[in-house]
Amino acid sequence: MRYRVLTTALRWLAAVLVLRVLVTILSNYPDYFPPDFDSLFLQGRESTFVGSYRPAFYVHILSSPIVLLNGLFLVVAPPRRRRDRLHRVLGRVQVVVLLALVLPSSVILSRHAFGGWRAGLSFAALAGATATCAVLGVVHARRRHFDRHRQWMMRCFVLICSAVVLRLTSGAAGMIGVPSPEGAYIVAVWCSWLVPLTVYELVERVPRRTRAPVPR
Repeated sequence: MRYRVLTTALRWLAAVLVLRVLVTILSNYPDYFPPDFDSLFLQGRESTFVGSYRPAFYVHILSSPIVLLNGLFLVVAPPRRRRDRLHRVLGRVQVVVLLALVLPSSVILSRHAFGGWRAGLSFAALAGATATCAVLGVVHARRRHFDRHRQWMMRCFVLICSAVVLRLTSGAAGMIGVPSPEGAYIVAVWCSWLVPLTVYELVERVPRRTRAPVPR
């Protein structure tokens, strides 16, 4: 019971945090239509904002909030008998938008990431890991292995939320004034998904190890 209450509280706390960061991200969108190269994210990107980068950028910023909000609803409101159909529909939307729009565009953007190839490699690896989790989640759902489906889709959402973690850590690094912003960003990019994924794997295993044996 305590574990269930704790996980529910953490789930809602994470929801509030995700929504708060998402509002901050969306507030910067007026700088992108049309692109303002004096804004924080687009500063100094005139030379890269050509070719495939430009459409990939707009595809990414328009599709990413969809998977973030949709995934948040799927996590906060798990399926019940009355919501099974809605869960399936939203789940399909989640996977299609993620695999067809968000991840391919992120791979294109990673080629010109701030921090060079080391940051770009992290974004590319993150895209591959997220796609793997999503595909395995679908496979287990079709096989009706719903416990494994939940685990893989939770991993997928944890990786999606790396954008939120990255925004928080980058903001904190800017506030404290790190001596090497580029180096701090590279570290933050890798930690934004490796650390939360590791924490999830540890938490996922705690109840199974501490569960009391069933009396015969």
